[in-house]
Amino acid sequence: MHVEKIIESLRPILIVANLNGNMSHGVSDIVNNSSQVKPGCLFVCHRGRKFDSHEIAQEIYNKGATLLVSERPLNDNIPHLIVSDTRLAEAMLADVFFEKPYEKLLTVGVTGTNGKTTSVHLFHHVLQSFSSRGSLLGTVHYEILGEPKFHHDNTTPGAIEILRAMRKTVDKGGSHFVMEVSSHALSLKRVETVRFDIAALTNITRDHLDFHQTFEEYAQTKLHIFDLLKQNGIALISDEYSHLLNKKVRKIVYGISRQSHYRIQNVEVSKQGTRFEIECSAGKYKLWIRIPGYHNAMNVTLVFAGLVELGYDPNDVAASIASFQGVDGRFQFIPEASLLGIDLVVDFAHSPDALEKTLVTAKHLTSGRIITVFGAGGQADKGKRPMMAQVVCRYSDVAIITTDDPRGEDPIEILNEVESGVPSGAAYLVIPDRREAIETAITLANRGDMVIIAGRGHEEYQIFSDERKIPFKDADVAREIIIQEYKRERRHV
Repeated sequence: MHVEKIIESLRPILIVANLNGNMSHGVSDIVNNSSQVKPGCLFVCHRGRKFDSHEIAQEIYNKGATLLVSERPLNDNIPHLIVSDTRLAEAMLADVFFEKPYEKLLTVGVTGTNGKTTSVHLFHHVLQSFSSRGSLLGTVHYEILGEPKFHHDNTTPGAIEILRAMRKTVDKGGSHFVMEVSSHALSLKRVETVRFDIAALTNITRDHLDFHQTFEEYAQTKLHIFDLLKQNGIALISDEYSHLLNKKVRKIVYGISRQSHYRIQNVEVSKQGTRFEIECSAGKYKLWIRIPGYHNAMNVTLVFAGLVELGYDPNDVAASIASFQGVDGRFQFIPEASLLGIDLVVDFAHSPDALEKTLVTAKHLTSGRIITVFGAGGQADKGKRPMMAQVVCRYSDVAIITTDDPRGEDPIEILNEVESGVPSGAAYLVIPDRREAIETAITLANRGDMVIIAGRGHEEYQIFSDERKIPFKDADVAREIIIQEYKRERRHV
């Protein structure tokens, strides 16, 4: 991309252009990570919470970067463009460099505190069943068309990664691109230049108030996704939050109320899944998904509504939804638990609202006790920690507070903050070692009880700090303990 085109694309936010030497050859790539710098690239500097890449501008230039984009003056020998916002600049540059690939794709973005992952994976599943080839970006994994699946630390990556993935999808003949859109991504302008055919909001409940200053700011950030619709794009929102969406968009409401364009009725939840009906202008349709929970009926209805509004046959959509196997770590039953005569569920729930939804579902599915293992992650919203304990103790017969991912915080301090929310008289234990906590829950469980292991879901490593993370997947650890306990019981028969 020639420098003239770069300058023109950044014109709305450009402050000063400090160019040295012959820049007629332009740039061959754009990057924002120093490890990706190669001769001829453009580098975008960012001020992060832990690191400011402006500080290593000279090193980046010495490694071969042709041009840097910054928010402040750099050394005079470094060709650079000073802009008011480098995160917005990254989005604008990626948009031009990768030639607006979303214009050639059916692009779906889902935001919300909870439900994003299931909704996005279900969209991807149904579209693939209709012979649509495409890509997915989400919490559990990224799936770029033609490449192996891989896990990324961010639910939603930076603008360069998003637009590059979209470009790859187009170049490989893909037709759709579905992605989770986090509040961080919306706030940090990672999707600012992307335009969606479908933008969906699942819900807005407390989370990430370590990053957002207030709940109101968090909510408004989530609603920004509806500013990013293509012309005549579809805005999907549940009836509980529809009053918040006052933008002039094609608004489709789903939920249980009469105002819903897609109305949920007759929900039946079992261990095998969830059955319900959806009433809409096209008629009434019976739906089945192999995941328990009223909240999953909401996620399904979001997807059903979006695809029907796009013109897909409702019966075909319903049939495809029925074949969806669910998502790793989302209300995932561990079959081996039946050896002990108990149920054991692994779930990603790590906010008060998500825990409540999971535990309310559990209440419907068992006549025995509920024993819940949970903790709180480090470097995250501290205010929700005691609230999580309140919810867990309200719906559980026994609560076991343990370590989640401390991420550099003192695990004991986190446990103390969680414990401060335990109501008087509640039955609970504090067991810092997560494996021991899971083992205790399983050995405490009697036949007919249900054990819930919450907070980490699909995650394969327990992160204690940037330097220390250990292999630890809740489902695998639970299976190992169950098999050990079963063998021990057999020896004493």
